[in-house]
Amino acid sequence: MKDNINWQVLTKKVLKIGHSLNFNDVAICDSNINHNESKYRKWISDNFFGDMFFLKKHQDIKFNSENILEETKSIIVVRLDYLPLNENLISNLKKTKSAYIARYALGRDYHKTIKSKLKNYTKLIKELIKEELGEFNFKFRICIDSAPVPEVDIAEKSGLGWRGKNTLLINKKNGSWFFLAEIYTNLALIKNNPAKNHCGSCDACIKICPTKAIISPYKLDARKCISYLTIEHKGAIPNEYRKAIGNRIYGCDDCQIVCPWNKFAKLTQELDFFVRHKLNNISLLECLQMNREQFNEVFAGSAIYRIGYEKWLSNVVIGLGNAKKDPKITSALKKMIKFPSQIVQDHVSWAIREQESK
Repeated sequence: MKDNINWQVLTKKVLKIGHSLNFNDVAICDSNINHNESKYRKWISDNFFGDMFFLKKHQDIKFNSENILEETKSIIVVRLDYLPLNENLISNLKKTKSAYIARYALGRDYHKTIKSKLKNYTKLIKELIKEELGEFNFKFRICIDSAPVPEVDIAEKSGLGWRGKNTLLINKKNGSWFFLAEIYTNLALIKNNPAKNHCGSCDACIKICPTKAIISPYKLDARKCISYLTIEHKGAIPNEYRKAIGNRIYGCDDCQIVCPWNKFAKLTQELDFFVRHKLNNISLLECLQMNREQFNEVFAGSAIYRIGYEKWLSNVVIGLGNAKKDPKITSALKKMIKFPSQIVQDHVSWAIREQESK
């Protein structure tokens, strides 16, 4: 390895490679990422994590870079836009017989797409290192929801944005409709400056949250969050949140929809994130009428596939209970009364009562 390494020049070349791979932003964070550890531990102690026990299990791991990759010197952070269309999303939420699916899940599973791009990125970094440094034992670990890392904290410290009051990362020039991913590395790359917070006195995200899951600025009770309830929650959805869910059958975007900074959001250029199977314009009845084989076919390669057929149906049924009164909906629901899942049965009974009481 060369004795005199110009890390400033090398860092610029590493960032340039990332941009050449069509990441919308690339930045560098140092390995000291424990600045919000105490807040996270308090969040865990308040039991705001719900059924996501892995978060509690990993709290002693995620704030020490060495636990992810030994000899970590820096973290490369990438940002990739995912918003596929210009739409009036508030209007979509008011179409009670249509299904609303979080915009990030309308295309292919982002994990696979971004992991493939990051693998290519590390390959090109290896080539750069060989050219610039000669012999160097390049170590790295790719993280895209695959390791317990404080993703928003890292991205904020790298300058890619600030943690909004809805707890998501917000970028001044690009809003929040994007994915984040990281490469932990033993390269001593030059860090970027942290981003400043620009939420100010705005509390639009707090006011819009259907289930009041944002219990105070920068603090989310996941147990109330519709994204958690429709994706991670294992049991029947508590009665107190069912009406508030509306037609949201997978995830929730409300806090992003109203965020003023999202007027600057850019549409994705990543083909994998374009809408598949017209999921941005599908009726709840169409969703209900999918059998298991059709579900597997439609959602193969999708983030939605992970929740499974029964969870999908139980979410759809809640949506149908919230839809405008329609004899066709009641008839379809009654055909599901004996579905072999206690959770689905519970949701169906509730939905039928809701339809018949209107």
